[in-house]
Amino acid sequence: LMMVVASLLPEGAHAFFNRASSASPRSLDDASTSVQRGVYVCERKNGPFCPTGPYKSTQGVIQKKISVREKDDASIFYTNEAVDAAKKANTTLPIIARINPLYDKTLDEWNANDMRLIQHLTSFGFAVYTTTKVPRMGIFPGPERMYPKELFWNLGDHTLEGIKKISEMASSSSGDDGILSMLDASRVGVIGYSVGGSLTLRMTMEAQQQGKPVLAAVALGPTIGSERSEGGTGGRDIFTQGDGTSLVRSTLLLLAGDDDDRGGIDGVDTALERFVNAPRIKALVNGATHCFVSVYGAGCKNGPLGRCRECETVSVEGDTVPNVGDGCKGKCVDTDLRTQAAARQMATALFVLKLYPDGSTVPPELAKYRKAAPTFVWGPAFEGSSPAKLSAVVQKDEPNPVSIKLDE
Repeated sequence: LMMVVASLLPEGAHAFFNRASSASPRSLDDASTSVQRGVYVCERKNGPFCPTGPYKSTQGVIQKKISVREKDDASIFYTNEAVDAAKKANTTLPIIARINPLYDKTLDEWNANDMRLIQHLTSFGFAVYTTTKVPRMGIFPGPERMYPKELFWNLGDHTLEGIKKISEMASSSSGDDGILSMLDASRVGVIGYSVGGSLTLRMTMEAQQQGKPVLAAVALGPTIGSERSEGGTGGRDIFTQGDGTSLVRSTLLLLAGDDDDRGGIDGVDTALERFVNAPRIKALVNGATHCFVSVYGAGCKNGPLGRCRECETVSVEGDTVPNVGDGCKGKCVDTDLRTQAAARQMATALFVLKLYPDGSTVPPELAKYRKAAPTFVWGPAFEGSSPAKLSAVVQKDEPNPVSIKLDE
């Protein structure tokens, strides 16, 4: 499985990748380059979804606070460049709902730690929605039995309510109301990490049952927990009992490290087995842990304090991050950086494919990416172009896979 997207493009199309390769070192086989910078620098072979997208912001990603249950308890992230491009193309922005874990940090702190993912998704023309306030956020990590499953489900429920709220606000807003009038709540994807990955899978079930399914979902190291009788929250039961999983038709990307000791592998295996009618992909990152976000306690191999993010200059110019002080030696390791880069590009490819189902609605700047997406997601390029080595890729193909040649 060594075919890569770049090698399939017609003559002349390689200019599409030049921005990624021009700033890259000659070789990243020496991991010290990534570790010194604190960020993975995309190579040409990684394909189109690894570098920043066409709507990188010169003003920074914009955050608009909205009120769902209480004042300013959620935020929408976007770039003006994406909004302007959508207006010119007479289309709207799809929405990606992002679900954080509740443990240890406030939701605003989780957003700050995962800002690189938010920047990446917005640079490809998505509006990213995330909850920023629910009761008991930042709970102390401890045995699952300390908490009822409803405590965690509350965050997922709030996320689904937020999408409904956006739909209501968008339908009642005018063209002068800024971002709200540009959002399309019928084209929704969802992504979550750890407990947030479990809530992502649950959201596909809840949305399906409510008749407003999400189009695609990405679960990063989803921890679905244990049965209540085994000391867990009991949340696992919704995935292993009943027929709720079989109703889902959303395309699922299930990603974990093959050295994850926090339940991520169990989560992706359970979802692969139980969501029988959903097109789905399971991918394991070789040698990776639970470290899809550089935080202490996530299994990151980046020093005793888990400070990798703090030595990275968070910038949407992801391929030109400057060195910071003495760099990130002792704080970052190459495997973690590659794992996070793989998650960003794989999620982006899936969302570009599924949230722009009609090629006629794609803004011109995204057209090349949309054409590359089917082969990237459902073909061997998915594995061959990953910044991280994948130890396993299992794909359950779509019943009617999209067929688009890269040279169309």
